[in-house]
Amino acid sequence: MKVLIITEKPRVAERIAKILSNGKAEKINVEKVNVYRFTSNSKECFVAPASGHIVELDFPGKDWFYPIIMEPEDLVYRKIRGKGKYLQAIRRVGRDADLIVVATDLDTEGSAIALEILRVLGWEGKKEVKRMEFSALTPKEIKEAFQELKPFDRPRALAGFSRQVVDLEWGANVTRALTLSTRKHTGVKVLSGGRVQSPTLSILVDRERKIRNFVPETYYKVVGLFEHEAGNFEAVALPPPGKKRIDSEEYAKKIKEDCEGKESIASVSSKEVVVKPPAPFNGTSMQVEVSSITGLSPRALADRRRGIAQQLYEAGYISYIGTESEKYPKEWGKKDFVEMVEIIRSYSPLREEAEWVLANMRSKPVEGKKEDPAHPCIHITGAPKSPDEFPTKKHRQVYEVIARRVLATLSPDGRDLRTRIDVNVEGHPFRATGKAILERGWRRVYPYLAEKEVLLPPVQDGDSLICLEVRIEEKQTQPPKRYTPRSLIKKMEQLGLGTKNTRAQILDILRERGYVEGKSFVVTPLGEVVVDVLRKHVPEIVDPEFTAQLDKAMRSIELGELSHSKFINSSLDALRKIMWEFKRNEEEIGKEIAEGLKKHRMRVKLVGKCPRCGGDLVIKRSRYGRFVACSSYPDCSMTFNLFPREEILNERCSCGLPLVSGRIKTKSGRSLKYVRCLGNCPESPLRCRKCGSLAVVKKGRFGVYIQCSKCDKTNFFIIRR
Repeated sequence: MKVLIITEKPRVAERIAKILSNGKAEKINVEKVNVYRFTSNSKECFVAPASGHIVELDFPGKDWFYPIIMEPEDLVYRKIRGKGKYLQAIRRVGRDADLIVVATDLDTEGSAIALEILRVLGWEGKKEVKRMEFSALTPKEIKEAFQELKPFDRPRALAGFSRQVVDLEWGANVTRALTLSTRKHTGVKVLSGGRVQSPTLSILVDRERKIRNFVPETYYKVVGLFEHEAGNFEAVALPPPGKKRIDSEEYAKKIKEDCEGKESIASVSSKEVVVKPPAPFNGTSMQVEVSSITGLSPRALADRRRGIAQQLYEAGYISYIGTESEKYPKEWGKKDFVEMVEIIRSYSPLREEAEWVLANMRSKPVEGKKEDPAHPCIHITGAPKSPDEFPTKKHRQVYEVIARRVLATLSPDGRDLRTRIDVNVEGHPFRATGKAILERGWRRVYPYLAEKEVLLPPVQDGDSLICLEVRIEEKQTQPPKRYTPRSLIKKMEQLGLGTKNTRAQILDILRERGYVEGKSFVVTPLGEVVVDVLRKHVPEIVDPEFTAQLDKAMRSIELGELSHSKFINSSLDALRKIMWEFKRNEEEIGKEIAEGLKKHRMRVKLVGKCPRCGGDLVIKRSRYGRFVACSSYPDCSMTFNLFPREEILNERCSCGLPLVSGRIKTKSGRSLKYVRCLGNCPESPLRCRKCGSLAVVKKGRFGVYIQCSKCDKTNFFIIRR
């Protein structure tokens, strides 16, 4: 009997083959792809990898028009460039296989990858197909999954297929409509939109408008310094009844006049508070919190191809990261948790913390409410023999944060003493709140969420206090903060937009299309006008609630509660009505977006003010490349060079011109980054490392180089800022 095991990625194929063969698998080259062969219970087994999606759904033909809404059976699968070899290898090895075993990721996308391979190769319904179900690439789970093969998870695969169909048809129609309507009025390559992308952009636009329209209000923080024999402390005056804050300067001054030097009586209340550990990570909370702790982007953590957490999963150190669950495996008992902590204990940097947990382990772990039908929460499944085995320091850091989170869920509660001192001085109430940590508990092993202590002197109820002085601080209310990748992914999860695997990709697309910019998302004029126009004419496209309902329906397909064909038909019917409405208003939509695009382009080109005439400095292009020139030309002929790979920064030199960043490559192959003044003024931060004189960028026959203006030293510089 011949068995073909299909995995989602090459590294996973190698690991599964090694585990199932006890390290004896033979590596063979098929179509330039590493395939693994071994024998198990008289069965000839092969493990062949895909490389994520190796084909993708598309419309037949290449003509661009809209509306283009087709039945799923009329769509075609196209090979993804560079991945054809994986499909050929699977075809060659599996041509005469008696059994196909799907070992892709156990989620809708992984199962859909398997389904599309079966369909493209013509194996669907013709070959026996089984499923390996596992949540970690450990020997125990992989061997059990291979011994206890399950039926192919067709409902889960059809949920993934449904998402592919709906996302393709929505994305293609909205993108084509936006692009073609705008091209009638101005040149544009592509203006994209989509089922998740457009509602996400609308969230960012709404936040941008709130920030822009925010009117700050002045308020006053009134702080009293109180004297007590055990020590002085500060308390804050409470606002008048019915108000959130003290908004009158006269009232603040009256508090000061009435209270300074006056004696009063303390009213003290204290209580012990139990501080529960946090729930274990699921895919979204891991992206949000680990990125906050490590500084990595959510994409750098969870990308299915190169993400650091994904690599830790593939190495067998942690369980599957694409889970939505905050619960451990249901069948786990105390022995399983002890074994997991013992694994962490074998990792020397966390040995002390793991031993403490083993000695103080709670009877049941802390878990969250969210569940996933396919996977448990993210937990530790292995550990390297030495921290040096990690590819980078970031891999080690991510592993340790996840391991500490696991330890925290098994650790005792923390205990805090919360104290409140209320003081009424001449009818003006003041309050001081303190917190003392009585028992650190889980915070001993997971310090990232620990709050600082606020210690108050041991004032007793009824003690006499003297208000020594009152300080008035004028403050202003602040606008809401812009979304960051972390906070936006969290918001998308709350609204049910996208999946744990696609949210970070959506954020990258918004940047690439010029809809947003900056680390904290700032919406560009183009992004705003696209949302405004769609809201005006086809509001469903940017409605988060409408999209969330579609995502909720796809979960019902996965659970077998809803027919995938019924869902696809209803989604396409809704899309058909929306796109014909778009077509009816195409001329007006195109004009409005073109105006926004022109404003966006002008904004991108502007880099500062001309030092000669005060006009706008803009980026221009010639046959020799980009340069900066005054927009008042020909009245003003001021120009500045921009060399290849240079970018204008949002920072200014002391002379007022913008700073420019770039890179050079030395003869030894090193890539060096530099920062200079656009005008190479005497205050430019680019200096010669040898003599400290101004260094300037030049272009020679071999490329860009940096030369000292005084001693002619080449590519020997420092940045002084």
